[in-house]
Amino acid sequence: MSLQFLMDKHAIEQVYIRYCEIIDAKSFDDLHEVFTEDTIGDYGLPGGVQNITIGLDPLVVSMHANLGVDSNCGATHHNVGNFRVEVNGDTAKAKVHYYAEHLGAHDFPGELYSMWGQYTDDLVRTPVGWRVKNRLYKCYLSQGPVVTSPRQK
Repeated sequence: MSLQFLMDKHAIEQVYIRYCEIIDAKSFDDLHEVFTEDTIGDYGLPGGVQNITIGLDPLVVSMHANLGVDSNCGATHHNVGNFRVEVNGDTAKAKVHYYAEHLGAHDFPGELYSMWGQYTDDLVRTPVGWRVKNRLYKCYLSQGPVVTSPRQK
């Protein structure tokens, strides 16, 4: 294990930690610190429905709609761990487990929605650090009503 690998692995882990900070602060416009401008995300929905976003701007819009202040989702707490990282020069692959709590708001006041799953990502080294280029988001287990959705107005 080389020093360069350890430095890259640490930097990549910090990308995931920053992601959690951004999501929990609901500062979605800062997601450029985590994703490339041309990122592709497969955020599968319950029931196996695909929800693919192409590009950073649509991802940010989706986050505002599903987790933002006008959504059914109030405060959140995201955690990451079990980092499995492979680095090959300026590209990397990572599998990271997540656990997330979501407190319901608006249509779901006081309800709690819990999720456990995995991010499977391709990352690239950019001039400003490592960024997620492709994400496969998989929820393996959830509990409670799905509060991470836009409000029905």
